[in-house]
Amino acid sequence: MKNYYFVAPSLPELVLGDEPDITFDELLHRIELNFDKGDLKQVEALRLLVDLHNIRALLSKQPLDPHGNLNEKQLDEALLAEDHLPEYVFTFLSQFEDDKEKVRLFSGLLARYYAEEIPKQKGFVKQVLIFQRELRLVLAAFRAKKVGRDIAEELQFEDFTDPIVAHILAQKDMDQYDPPMEYQDLIQNLKAAGQDPWEQYMVVARYQLEKIEELTSYPLFSLDWILGYVARLMLVERLNDLNPEKGKEIVDHYKTG
Repeated sequence: MKNYYFVAPSLPELVLGDEPDITFDELLHRIELNFDKGDLKQVEALRLLVDLHNIRALLSKQPLDPHGNLNEKQLDEALLAEDHLPEYVFTFLSQFEDDKEKVRLFSGLLARYYAEEIPKQKGFVKQVLIFQRELRLVLAAFRAKKVGRDIAEELQFEDFTDPIVAHILAQKDMDQYDPPMEYQDLIQNLKAAGQDPWEQYMVVARYQLEKIEELTSYPLFSLDWILGYVARLMLVERLNDLNPEKGKEIVDHYKTG
């Protein structure tokens, strides 16, 4: 049993809204001391999505999320040199000269990310990417109905034959969006949150945390359990760094990008 045995028991309980007794940097240090290269690649895969969102933040001149693989200087250099990120990132960005267009159509890069990365992964990482993609699509459909946007345009970069995408598009002319059964509670709770962006963010954050816990209901000493802890700590730290206005921005990004 690798060194997961030494890492897992040392990790404190995480509660959404409470200050964790371990920082993300401290967690990474423990992981780097105990994981082999293959395991570290899975941690990097989890953090790659943060890098992509940080590209949008960089282009929009917004603060970056510190949970990515690359800091602001490294990300800037990676974009200039077209290095340290997957090739599909540069292929997407090269289609547009204007940064505003890259930001406006950023959902295209996210669609490509999931299409490329899900088949490569296994275990928890694969399952959480599938969940994150579905969550993004469900929230995009909910938001489109709420504000009267064309959902087909919102999903223009998606595979229209994909089951969840086809399910959404089949409802494009309906007054309300009826999500798959597993997302019914999420949508009902979002409706109950009304127009309060902070409450909306908390609904989504709680749902994510519960789903990640469900996906990592493995033995404590498994790699997947620790990877789930990495994902949960990112959520908890991100919440503690937010204010209600920033929460609104993140919810809007989930729903549109």
